[in-house]
Amino acid sequence: MKKVRIYELAKELNLKSARMLEILAELGVPVKGVVGTIEEETATLVKEIVDKEKTASSEVKKVTPKAAKATHKAAPEKEKEKPTPAPVEPVIIVEKPKAFAESVTYAAFAKQFDLKQHELNTMMLKNGIPVRECGLLDPSDANYLARILGENYVPSSEKFMRSFETRPPVVTVMGHVDHGKTTLLDFIRKSSVASREKGGITQKIGAYEVQVKGKTIIFIDTPGHEAFTSMRLKGSQVTDVVILVVAAEEGVKEQTLEALDHAKAAKVPIIVAMNKIDKPEANPERVKQQLADRGLQPDDWGGDTVFLPVSAKTGKGVDELLDIILLQAEMAGLKTRSSVEASGSVIEARVDKNIGVLTRLLVQTGTLHVGDDIRVGDCVGKIKRMTNEAGANLREAKALMPIEVMGLSELPEAGEVFHMVEDVDSCRMIIDEKRQKERLAFLAQEQRKPLTLDDLFNEEEALEKKKLTLILKADALSTLDAVKFELRKVKTKSIPLEILHEGTGGITKSDVLLASASNAVIVGFNVVPLAEALKVAATERVQIRTYDLIFELGDSIDKMIAGLIKPVFEEIVQGRARIKDVFKITGVGAIAGCLVEDGKIIRGAKARVVRNAVVVYANSSISSLKRFKEDAKEVLKGYECGMGLQNFNDFKVDDIIETLVMEEKKP
Repeated sequence: MKKVRIYELAKELNLKSARMLEILAELGVPVKGVVGTIEEETATLVKEIVDKEKTASSEVKKVTPKAAKATHKAAPEKEKEKPTPAPVEPVIIVEKPKAFAESVTYAAFAKQFDLKQHELNTMMLKNGIPVRECGLLDPSDANYLARILGENYVPSSEKFMRSFETRPPVVTVMGHVDHGKTTLLDFIRKSSVASREKGGITQKIGAYEVQVKGKTIIFIDTPGHEAFTSMRLKGSQVTDVVILVVAAEEGVKEQTLEALDHAKAAKVPIIVAMNKIDKPEANPERVKQQLADRGLQPDDWGGDTVFLPVSAKTGKGVDELLDIILLQAEMAGLKTRSSVEASGSVIEARVDKNIGVLTRLLVQTGTLHVGDDIRVGDCVGKIKRMTNEAGANLREAKALMPIEVMGLSELPEAGEVFHMVEDVDSCRMIIDEKRQKERLAFLAQEQRKPLTLDDLFNEEEALEKKKLTLILKADALSTLDAVKFELRKVKTKSIPLEILHEGTGGITKSDVLLASASNAVIVGFNVVPLAEALKVAATERVQIRTYDLIFELGDSIDKMIAGLIKPVFEEIVQGRARIKDVFKITGVGAIAGCLVEDGKIIRGAKARVVRNAVVVYANSSISSLKRFKEDAKEVLKGYECGMGLQNFNDFKVDDIIETLVMEEKKP
């Protein structure tokens, strides 16, 4: 039977979303929101109810006050009857609402309601409560936030509620690099600014405003899911809605699933835009099935995720996509305040060689002015210049407005919260003291970061964790399936396993950021981490474990969870060389002409060959090593050499040869 989208029916009948949901509830139709669908018969019933309501309303208007009075006088007086005793109402004991009588610190509020500090930051900024340097919530703000959490606290006063205003939704567009994300963003942007910009617009910052039917939508154009996760990791997730772009003719790809996992972890609504629907080979049903297998149920299949066919080239479906975003915003009741202190989030920062540090901000509460002093993490500065998305100079920016500012002396990280400060000198002293304490804590090894396997199996506190979260990477999908099958054999009575993300290819910086944000351990099979990923992993203390034998992977994790053994040795990359040329020598075989890029290469060392971040040959060793024509025991970083590997001749230019050493872990 044909399905009807609820929001389209509401639009046709000129009904508010709330009233539409009330009618469906009266009919006993279970729906999660107006973005879902209903049967055509149900839609007909809704139309009949609305028609009756309109008819009844018009009839009531026809009865004038005089006619009603005359009718009342003409009615015969009834004989006095004995009053019927009123039914005894059951006694309902209503608990008296609680209230914060005085200001409360962020830490105390977060502890009382079982929130993490970054969760409280996100909640405050998304609901119009400014982040302040003093770290205090006044009673009205605290009571308001407590009611949002569903707790029984006193309602906010009318004066307090009048200070709020409706804010636009903040949308992040994610997806595979070749699936039309940029084209879709360009179409939306150009269609919005064509009337006010000649010849288009040069985008100055990574966020911009789009006007749709007199309402504003803010799009954050981040450099992909890495920045998205970094913002979540830093505790300032600004996004209200994620649009997941999938090419309808190609279907779901590796980066699509990666973006999906990042969006799910951020716990925000997801709208799937099935792009390139104008192509003859487009297959939207396949996209729905692929994502349904990953837990995104399409609304026309009875789920609660909107799947829209769109074409970023022709514009088909784009208007409907924007309508749904506005509908999501209406249902969420997004609010902010522009009359309070300015605060918000860092979208991105960069260094201009002529100007200095330029920081892209999203003002989420209050009004920011040129000349204001702000703090962003451990950076302090005065706003010297402020520009909007088109590069025009501004004197002030109200919530919610994306801007670029000049004035900070250091580069803040994406996702850091900014707020206003009154005494810059005192603020700098506090930051210096904080940095000194952090240095001392690091030297004393007191700083604890995301969960590692060593933490999990060697410390009582870690043993209280409820699950071990893994990110799996392998060289092929078939290998990935084999790894998952092996992990299913692992006995996890006390500590269950959860696979947060899985994929093929090398271990990337994005994988490390996701692991850091979610307290996960990265497990690689026949793949290695990229150099950039290793640096971030060292900084964030993310555990990366790689294997090339399937039974070793299963046995290692199984025995560790069981508490029978703990790892004693670990594999360390001693040297890394890139192949510049390949020479075929009769009677010898292939010799790789290399440049040592990192560490040192030692003759006889264990070695492996890596091609495009995938291990193509392991468990080999350096059989020969020469500098020019002379044999060498070792070759250091920055020098060229020729080397041969035992039982391997299939060298390719740009392959990486890594030498490995097993080192005993220090207790």
